[in-house]
Amino acid sequence: MNKHSLKIPLYLNQKIVFDLLASINDGFTQVTKLKTASSAEGNLGGTVEADLGNKNIFALLGVKLKGKVDAEHSKEHSKEQEKIHTPSSLFNNLKAQLFKERMVKHISEQINDIHPGEFIEISGILKINPLITMMENMTHLLELANVMQNDGTGKKAKQRNLEDKKTIMQMEAFTNSLKANGMVDMICELEGSEGYKAVLPVYMDYFFNGNSSEIVDGSFKVLGKVAKVCNQNEKIDLLRNTSLSIFKESLLEEMLSGFNTDSNQKMNIGALETTVQGPALLIIPISIYL
Repeated sequence: MNKHSLKIPLYLNQKIVFDLLASINDGFTQVTKLKTASSAEGNLGGTVEADLGNKNIFALLGVKLKGKVDAEHSKEHSKEQEKIHTPSSLFNNLKAQLFKERMVKHISEQINDIHPGEFIEISGILKINPLITMMENMTHLLELANVMQNDGTGKKAKQRNLEDKKTIMQMEAFTNSLKANGMVDMICELEGSEGYKAVLPVYMDYFFNGNSSEIVDGSFKVLGKVAKVCNQNEKIDLLRNTSLSIFKESLLEEMLSGFNTDSNQKMNIGALETTVQGPALLIIPISIYL
């Protein structure tokens, strides 16, 4: 492995990494989690699937890879190799093997040569679904304003306070409806491909320290698998996995029209859209990294 090509994942779906490495290396015979340098190994056993399925295990991992090598007299014998890994080292291992086998595609001037099911690496500027960002920011502003204003003791003051709290609860409920099982969409404006975008459904638990703010508005690389390729006449619905998907696009545009008026141009919320117009890619991300 070229040590200068090592990447630092800030988002990592460890379950996919484990599954792919197990497939490439003919399975794992054992996976253990090393709690500390001096403590005994805690055998993950049958719980590894549940742990990796729900949230990442950021710890040292003892991994035994099962494979076959040619021995004397052209006979094959099973061979186990045990190494200590971190999640990042496992990802770099997987990435090196995928690139060695030339299984990863890159975006060229056209996306016609990209097909669903292929591994792909893209780079670009990442943003959280703007509708989620706007709702969260406005909720925080309303909470701050509610704290800073003098509540008073009069009947009108108490009524206003109750109405503000009700509005905050409604906005929080609306924001939560945009997050399906802890998953949100990130939008990537692809570098080197003017006008192309990619939609990345990410799980918040798979970010390092559970914090996605480190990658917002930054230029990062993404390794993933293509789920859908949209031409210029197609769209990717950003609400497809939420309860709001039952509403027609025209109704949603009418609901959001108030935020896109000229009177709100002084607010740094950008244009609020519920779809991404093609040409675009829907990519299941394995990792977002530097």
